[in-house]
Amino acid sequence: MKDKEKKIRSAFDKTVFRKESFTQQHKQVVRQKIRRSQRPARFVPAIVGTIVAISLLFIGIFLVKGELLDSTKQAGIIGNDANNSGVLTIEDFSARPFLANETYYIVMPIVWNGKQDATINSIELIKENQQSLTTTDGISYTFYLADAMKNPGVYGRDQIGKINDIHDFVIEGESSLILEVSLRNVVPDKTRTIKISYSVDGEEKEQLLVAGVVQGLQTLPEDQVSEQPATDLNTSEQNVYTAFEKDLDTQHLAGLSPMSVAKLYIHASYSGNYEVVYALYTDRKEYVHWSKEEDQAILESDRGTPEQLTQQYRNFEDGRFLQTSKIEGYIEYYPKSESESPSGFQLIKNEDGIWQVAFMPIQ
Repeated sequence: MKDKEKKIRSAFDKTVFRKESFTQQHKQVVRQKIRRSQRPARFVPAIVGTIVAISLLFIGIFLVKGELLDSTKQAGIIGNDANNSGVLTIEDFSARPFLANETYYIVMPIVWNGKQDATINSIELIKENQQSLTTTDGISYTFYLADAMKNPGVYGRDQIGKINDIHDFVIEGESSLILEVSLRNVVPDKTRTIKISYSVDGEEKEQLLVAGVVQGLQTLPEDQVSEQPATDLNTSEQNVYTAFEKDLDTQHLAGLSPMSVAKLYIHASYSGNYEVVYALYTDRKEYVHWSKEEDQAILESDRGTPEQLTQQYRNFEDGRFLQTSKIEGYIEYYPKSESESPSGFQLIKNEDGIWQVAFMPIQ
């Protein structure tokens, strides 16, 4: 034991600690370095903490993503994965309040993006908790199919053109729905939704489509119903209208601008003078859609009320005429607001170079 102590002391004597040149300050510095080398690295906990934080972040993102996917399925496809078959989407827009007990035709473009065709079985309006509408909701409606090229918007019966049964319709790509609707004391409802039942390759599916125009359906208060004409004829236009009304000779229209001709048409429609209305239609044979006899057979209820016309042609005189060919053009105007899609009123020039109104002018 003593031999061992001697060896240790001898070794210690040979270290720098025993040298006189090695001061007390030097010894203190060496001791601090030894302590540091024996301490656990401080950055290790920091690294571990960072790894844990990143792991928790990824777990949170995964959970949130799962919740979003679940909510998407609940609001859209009911039952099956949309990625495997395709989905229906609808072009939305807003509309002003409607007059009570009047019939309107709302055109809503719809698109199917599936690889296989979808066959529509039924379409209905539902409300909260997927309940069907009842008579107490004040909405009478029917869904139809429109021409795929028909612009979205609200139309009267004489403006909507041909409509078809939607049941068993096979949709591939783009098409257009028509919602024929009549309202009675209706207020907006955010739970109001379109429910479409369809099948793909024999498999039954359902989808809910949210549309602002459907949620916002409401009737106009009676005290806000306007009885004012949609447009006002100036003195010159009134003189032409009076002369044209007597003999329906298109030469009275010679020299009139497209805007003035359109105003005569709107004025005649508002006044219920349907002979003048038909006489203002284009007489170019390739553009005639129906005969005068067929026009006379159109029911009064399908022609649109003065109130409907007022809404249809709001801000019309602020529009501008855009000529698209030597004989065709349209008046672009904004019946709602400039932040929404414009409407177009089409006109056609006849063989004598006189502008006339196109059949179903609002597109």
